[in-house]
Amino acid sequence: MRGPTRRRVLYGLSSGGAVLGTWRWGNERYRATTTSSDRFEPLEAGDSTLEVSIVETSSPVSAGGRLRVVAEIENHGTNDVRTDVEFLVGYDTEVVGRREMPVSAGETRTARFDFYTYPVSTDDEFPVGVAIEGDVAETMAGVGGAQELPTTRPGPELSVQPGTDVIFEAGALEPGESQTTVWWIDGERVSGPVGGPWVSTYYAEFDHHYHWETFEESGTHEVAVAVIPQDETETYAAHWEVDVSETGLGSPTVDAVSPSQDTISVGRGETVEFELEADHPGGTLDRVVWWLTQADTIIGVTDLEGETATARLSTDSFCHTCRVYPWVICEDGTVASTESAWIIDELQDEPAGRLELSIRTTNSPVPAGDVLEVIVDLENTGTEYREDELELYVGHEPELVDTQQVSLDGGESGAATLEFETYPVRHDQEFPVRVVGSDDEVETLVEAVA
Repeated sequence: MRGPTRRRVLYGLSSGGAVLGTWRWGNERYRATTTSSDRFEPLEAGDSTLEVSIVETSSPVSAGGRLRVVAEIENHGTNDVRTDVEFLVGYDTEVVGRREMPVSAGETRTARFDFYTYPVSTDDEFPVGVAIEGDVAETMAGVGGAQELPTTRPGPELSVQPGTDVIFEAGALEPGESQTTVWWIDGERVSGPVGGPWVSTYYAEFDHHYHWETFEESGTHEVAVAVIPQDETETYAAHWEVDVSETGLGSPTVDAVSPSQDTISVGRGETVEFELEADHPGGTLDRVVWWLTQADTIIGVTDLEGETATARLSTDSFCHTCRVYPWVICEDGTVASTESAWIIDELQDEPAGRLELSIRTTNSPVPAGDVLEVIVDLENTGTEYREDELELYVGHEPELVDTQQVSLDGGESGAATLEFETYPVRHDQEFPVRVVGSDDEVETLVEAVA
């Protein structure tokens, strides 16, 4: 894996150096290979009534940040046409965005593309282009080197066996504050900026974003992360080198001890003790993170030490059909779980009926700074009158922004509207919104457009 794979080229292109088989950006090397200013070609040669020009970029951006390129496509002809549009990056001409656009006769259309640049530590520049049928436009874009991320786990160099799972963690720049975190493996962006509810829960609990990766192929791999604070004025980065060979460490082994059955039935309010045994020969165990799936919550953390340890958790936090799913994490970043989680089969003495929620619609996308509305449908599945308070949470590190009192007779359906004023961001932002009630919760993604 030391040679330049397509993955490494695709997302390392912002460096220029990546096309030469390196992970880092090297101006001296790629300039020596460049002999023409016309680096990109139209999608199809020949006569065309279309003309493309790049009218705006967000360059320079901090390395790891999102670069925006805005192009205009003008149809000088008398017939309506459709054209493919490709966003090109790097000296080796990689396509990182593609769409089809209709352009009416005499019309000018705008095409916008976004690209997360690779988080290098030094300033650099690279070519970007927009190609259509019969024409191409290009310009140079620049990045400013990212600063070193202060807090990361595990250490920067790892040696693991093929098939080993590793969890990488990027610490919060300011505990409790929102930040955008983007991950790359061997130059390919693999996650971010929206990481899902478990990433948000983990960040709220530990002030670290995480990425879980299974290394199947032998060789040397690079893991990179970019952290972008809310003000987006600068970026921070960290890199890990992972050597995968038969002589490296494997994942820890985890054996469920108690309860002995995979499926358990519990009464409401009943406390159950879970126990597991973990073993990590040649390494050091660190902790167990106990998850409750479907609820997307962490119900406990057990500290470990040494190569072998027993972990226990007593809890009465359950939900119907949820699973208790433990992660055993080691100091070297290797991680494992039980082969099958404990399944909560049923909760006895449940109240008759629930207030079930579903998101009917939102007014997303909204201009940044405008009010976003979330319309929720409710159904009382029981026979008795119910009251509840709905809560609206937004963001990757969920923040409560609105509440709404609701009440329904047995068997009745209704709706509620929750809203909040979006932040006037300078770049388009996609983020989750979650509506939470006593019995149910629902989530969707929305977008604020700069």
